[in-house]
Amino acid sequence: MSGRDYWLWISSVNFIYFDKLKKLIEQFKSVKNIYCASKKDLMSKGGLSNEEIAVLDNSRKSFRTEQYLEKLKKKNIHFICIEDENYPQRLFPYNHKPYFLFYKGRMPDDSLPVAAMVGARACSGYGRNMARNIARELSDNNVQIISGMARGIDTYSGLGAIEGKAPVFAVLGCGVDICYPTENIELYENILKNGGVISEYPPGSPPTAWHFPQRNRIISGLSDKVVVIEAKEKSGSLITVEWALEQGKDVMAVPGRVGDRLSSGCNRLIKNGAGMVTSAEDILEELKYVVFNKANKKGAMEKTLEKEFLLLYSELSLQPKNIYELIQATGLKYERLVEMLLQLQLRGLIEQPSYNCYSRLN
Repeated sequence: MSGRDYWLWISSVNFIYFDKLKKLIEQFKSVKNIYCASKKDLMSKGGLSNEEIAVLDNSRKSFRTEQYLEKLKKKNIHFICIEDENYPQRLFPYNHKPYFLFYKGRMPDDSLPVAAMVGARACSGYGRNMARNIARELSDNNVQIISGMARGIDTYSGLGAIEGKAPVFAVLGCGVDICYPTENIELYENILKNGGVISEYPPGSPPTAWHFPQRNRIISGLSDKVVVIEAKEKSGSLITVEWALEQGKDVMAVPGRVGDRLSSGCNRLIKNGAGMVTSAEDILEELKYVVFNKANKKGAMEKTLEKEFLLLYSELSLQPKNIYELIQATGLKYERLVEMLLQLQLRGLIEQPSYNCYSRLN
């Protein structure tokens, strides 16, 4: 089996989700070593129960890569793992990034900005209108919209984005072959026509309650901005905000009436420093997103680069350079350098031809 085959195998073991897999990889160093581990080591080092070991051992004996891929293909489901070149660049910096993802349709375009839109399920007419109108205008300005496709704000954000022209995406708390909630089947199908649905859970996985807080880290991780529209003080939407803050993402919120429970969470976010959103223009301003004609896109972007970015960009050439060479040449700290390299990639100025190596685009 190849490296990717081992990821396919582990993704098919229905009890090994992210937290458990992360602990196993910390112990065994690679998914291949997990596959080859003895039952004794799986118990002593991996902390697996006898029942879990039995399931995993049976999967080792029965798993066939070709059959699994054929099963996915029949459902139009794609698989991507961290060893794949097209793994989402936005997720790479985080130690809680998913090891693999399933998706239908396509993944977000790394060259276009992404705004995550989240909020109350039991939203008001005000919230519905703001979500739909803001998402539509952002989409018309080539901003990709991503949400969890939940009832309420997520749904109306998706509806507005579909009315625009940019791709729209949903990260699910179940398998990508399951529409949840079921009443969103039309939205689900429309998203697939102009974007994609994404999940780290295998096909057929039910919408279990604990899946949703975990999937929120992927929503925020794939976005450039997280926009909250209507959230109570103790709202599930604020879990996405917590992930966003941990990831260093900017959070913005739509204000509401003082004393309105549905807006208390948003108002507190703004009070604590989140950006205020009264229209899509506020988000576009923050994204600093400008649509350039193809012919002059790179030249125009290069002129707008800040001094620090120019220093980094001047050190790059058509010949790939390792990230540690760039640290030595620029004096930038690793975390800042990774962030800047990602921004240069999103601006369409550089590429990552191999792991931790970067070069200018022609």
